[in-house]
Amino acid sequence: MRFRETSAVSLILLLVLSLLLAGLLAGCGGGGDQSKNQSGGGQQKKQEGQAAKKEPLPRKIAIGTVRAFKDDKRRLSLRPASDAQGKKPLGFKVRKNAQIAVDGEKADFADIKAGQQAQITYVVKQGVNRAVVVHLFNKQTSKGGEKTKQPSKDDGKTNQSTEGGQKTG
Repeated sequence: MRFRETSAVSLILLLVLSLLLAGLLAGCGGGGDQSKNQSGGGQQKKQEGQAAKKEPLPRKIAIGTVRAFKDDKRRLSLRPASDAQGKKPLGFKVRKNAQIAVDGEKADFADIKAGQQAQITYVVKQGVNRAVVVHLFNKQTSKGGEKTKQPSKDDGKTNQSTEGGQKTG
């Protein structure tokens, strides 16, 4: 009796394993024409490539001063404001559909001029910095038309030295 149970279990396991093996080979296209399998793999790679293209590229921000802009080539050179962005000028290809604004108002390529302060949102595609959003800022002037003066570090020190230098008697 025991021999029959063992042989029945062995037979069932053999059938299950053969079915799994047959299913695995059928799923992988085993035994078929190899050229068809290779073209199917190529289509899968194309689909993966298209899925990668659809993912948005990470956006970066650069802040600095516009060094030069070539309207005909839509090329912009920016001198970074901080050392964290590097000491060398950054080059950008401004996209045709880039959003451009000067002092918060919508602008065009022709409004980009050297010397303006800029905040550029860009993506890196195939090693090229591509500007998506360009915010430009003209130098601020006071109501009288004179440029506003930033307080210097020396102004505060001179006031403190005269006040603190006096002795009380």
